[in-house]
Amino acid sequence: MTIGALAALPIVGDLAKAAGDITKSLAPLAQPFADVLAKALGNALEPQNKTVDFSSAQETAKRQVIFSN
Repeated sequence: MTIGALAALPIVGDLAKAAGDITKSLAPLAQPFADVLAKALGNALEPQNKTVDFSSAQETAKRQVIFSN
């Protein structure tokens, strides 16, 4: 049994609608897990307290910037 392309369009539309309904119903269930994951990733990617030592700065008095026309 074969179905023509035009006859299959409503079936494809119904499948897409069903997939959208499933996604809408599962999204609230997955939201708490997504929040916990986002918080964990945010804490992992948070910059660590690192110090920068400027005591050995280069001699900037000897450097010049010349702009020419």
